[in-house]
Amino acid sequence: MFKYDCRKCPIRNRCIEESNNAPSIKSMIRHAFTARTDTHSTWGLLQINCLLVKADEERNRKDPQEESLLARRLRQIRESRENVSAEPAQTAKSTPKRPDYLQPVASTPPDPLAPTVKEPPPQSPSKPESRWETSSLGHLPPETPAWAASNGEPRPDVIGAVEALPKYLPNKAQKAASSQPKPYWLTVNTSSRHIALPISGELVLGRFDPNLGLPPDVDLAYEDAGERAISRRHAKIVGLDGHHTVEDLGSRHGVFLNGEQIKFRPSRQLQHGDQITLGNLKLYYDMVPVDRLIVVATAQVRHTLMAPTGEQVIITPPDEIVIGRSDRYVDFVPDIDLSAVGDIAVRVSRRHAIITWRNGSPYVEDLGSGFGTRLNGEVLLLGQAVPLKPGDHIWLGGCVLAYDVAI
Repeated sequence: MFKYDCRKCPIRNRCIEESNNAPSIKSMIRHAFTARTDTHSTWGLLQINCLLVKADEERNRKDPQEESLLARRLRQIRESRENVSAEPAQTAKSTPKRPDYLQPVASTPPDPLAPTVKEPPPQSPSKPESRWETSSLGHLPPETPAWAASNGEPRPDVIGAVEALPKYLPNKAQKAASSQPKPYWLTVNTSSRHIALPISGELVLGRFDPNLGLPPDVDLAYEDAGERAISRRHAKIVGLDGHHTVEDLGSRHGVFLNGEQIKFRPSRQLQHGDQITLGNLKLYYDMVPVDRLIVVATAQVRHTLMAPTGEQVIITPPDEIVIGRSDRYVDFVPDIDLSAVGDIAVRVSRRHAIITWRNGSPYVEDLGSGFGTRLNGEVLLLGQAVPLKPGDHIWLGGCVLAYDVAI
């Protein structure tokens, strides 16, 4: 839409000052960029008189055959390098051939009348092909080594002076697949909700409170059912290269791992099947099944978004879905209206985020909302579309939607 990114522009303030907008509009634009609440409409006010665009137009109006000093200098450097690389080839071609009397003389001249006898090539003793490859710098001992005389063929540590290496090494794709950590999630016992955990990052579990300025990444108020056993910021899951730990954030009822209470410190590394207790809720730590990782876009797959009230909304491709809050003063109603969930949606913008489809898979993108959008605790940048996976949680200014699929 726009040629240049106004948020990253180094001369944005100069464009604001030299624009034809009123002083109040200039102040509003400057405040929007400072608070990071700028939208595409804000960018449009600056793109009309963008200084970078004007510089490009001025550059295009100049004679294209006119060569600048920098271009001339680069051309001279390129020509000098080509001349240097061509000199060795010309020297090799101009080298005269050595005369015959300077050629080396054989120690014993061959007899032209003697019959020529072809010597048979030396036959090496046949041996089974080994799966280990060694360097030619190593010298094998004349005696048969002990590892070769055995029935099997164990790997030799060193042959000669060079370490033995396998002949067939894994490629980069195989190494990346084997080294990539496997995803894990938490399953809530009461609602069977899945909470995808970040490979590397933090995820705060708690309960939304409009009076608190730091809403959690995952809202467990629906499972808490008004008992207030879950604190506002109850626990934190920390991921590091696919390994996770749980930490208490000062909750009232504490955090328990397999019945053992965790104080204000990271727990041991979580293992498959561990049980985490937060108040009256039990969450089970396990690996994401393979059938949930590879979801084929078919009619049997049902994509759902669960609101903080527990209500599930079915989303279907290929229609774009705008998530936000309705406003009767401007007569606007988004595709998913979160104003019905109450005070939880107080920080949700009218057009907060949008879900698009690519090859049958949903992607979420922020629309320049006031309080931003997060996915599993990670902030989404403006214009960044991220694919959704089962168990992901979309944070919309504190109002959290849980995404999952039903096969």
